[in-house]
Amino acid sequence: MIIARLRGRPAFTAAYFFAFIFNAFSLYWVALVTPPGTAAAVVIVSFYYTAVLVIFNRLHHRRPLYGAIALPFLWVGMEFFRTLSQFAFPWSDLGYSQADYLYVLQIVSIISVHGLSFLIVTVNVLLWQVFRRGLSGERRITCGLISGAVVLLLVAYGWAVMPPYPVAGTFKVAVLQGSVPLHEKWARANEDYSLQLYDSLARSIGDSAVKLYIWPETAAPSYLSHSPSDRQVVGATARATGAYHLVGALGASMVGREPRHYNSCYQFNPEGYMEARYDKVRLVPFSEQVPYQSYLPFLRREVLSKYLTFIETYDVQWWSDFHPGDSLVLYELPDARYAVLICFESTFPNYAREAIRKGADFIVGITNDTWFGHSVGVYMHSRILLTRAVENRCWMARAANSGISYIVDGYGRIRGELRLDEVAGLVGGIEMLDGRSVFTRIGDVVGLASFLITLATIGILLLLWIFRRVFPAASSWR
Repeated sequence: MIIARLRGRPAFTAAYFFAFIFNAFSLYWVALVTPPGTAAAVVIVSFYYTAVLVIFNRLHHRRPLYGAIALPFLWVGMEFFRTLSQFAFPWSDLGYSQADYLYVLQIVSIISVHGLSFLIVTVNVLLWQVFRRGLSGERRITCGLISGAVVLLLVAYGWAVMPPYPVAGTFKVAVLQGSVPLHEKWARANEDYSLQLYDSLARSIGDSAVKLYIWPETAAPSYLSHSPSDRQVVGATARATGAYHLVGALGASMVGREPRHYNSCYQFNPEGYMEARYDKVRLVPFSEQVPYQSYLPFLRREVLSKYLTFIETYDVQWWSDFHPGDSLVLYELPDARYAVLICFESTFPNYAREAIRKGADFIVGITNDTWFGHSVGVYMHSRILLTRAVENRCWMARAANSGISYIVDGYGRIRGELRLDEVAGLVGGIEMLDGRSVFTRIGDVVGLASFLITLATIGILLLLWIFRRVFPAASSWR
């Protein structure tokens, strides 16, 4: 490892260069949504990786064994840290790289995606020892055998726990995918186009056994909370199908004299009445909101536009001034309860777990990945929700405006799917949750433990640095 051989400023420079390139290649597609958000994400998130690698570098130079043991904890501690605060951006966790390999992925039902990341880093550290100069042949062979054993055990566990014959779901839902282009969706006074399109998709299903129709994020591009005419249109669709409808739309409310806007979803009952609403709690930093915007009002678009005139001149896509919702909501059906993860919320393992522990029988994910075009971001996002399903052994249904929409079981097996840009409705059965996984019961133990060990490591290194400053003649730590 190049960083292990460097010291001081060159080590920091190499670590940040790696982090910057890694994030630039994995997050480039964010520029399709917001160029300023991309710059902020790449520059800021790169410091997370840099900090981990610099700490590893310091430990490695004190004693190589310390660095090798600490690196998996440091990396996963960083991934866990990225789920905290309004700056949270837990997108590129290493564990998601295995979402297409279902036998390997099954372990997340015990140790979460962060536990899988821990194993991936551990295997790579062991392989590094195999090729590292200065180690005895015996140690190299031992490290190689252990890394191979870890992979084989992961595959064996997945093979053992995954039922060979998938059971069909009995609770019927319909996932609607309109694939409405953004320039049509958000054109002024053009919400009727989207509403009529989804009305026609719902009516075309023609299956009276469907109990819930799922519309994507902002499928109704209007404030349903303040638009009686649009509510009437959606209500008429619900009455015509005789089922419940979950509709992604915008929301608004007044807090004191301040208007607040939300990314929301609403449930309509078969009689056509809007009966419940959920406002997205976890917002994308520097895309949907300015982190801690109540305390940093100078970063809002209307304030910056006064001084940075190019924002208006060139119609730069700045971050939206959405506000987060108050709490998770469980939607009630006659024979089931479900929770909704709106877009970015699917990246938080503990948020999906919270929904299950509150009593959700299944989870719905709605998103509008049209912003990402045909970039890798569409596929990355798709596999994140699938990982949440395996973690909690919970069936999930995903409605994406332009794809990828699907129904997935608790083992990550997709039971039905709509391709990218397809305009159609997907009818399928889902099964109610019949038990809780180890992860659901005990939580993200690996992630939290790694985070605490990372904090302790940083604290020890700081104390040693202070000690050397105060007592320069003292011997160095060994």
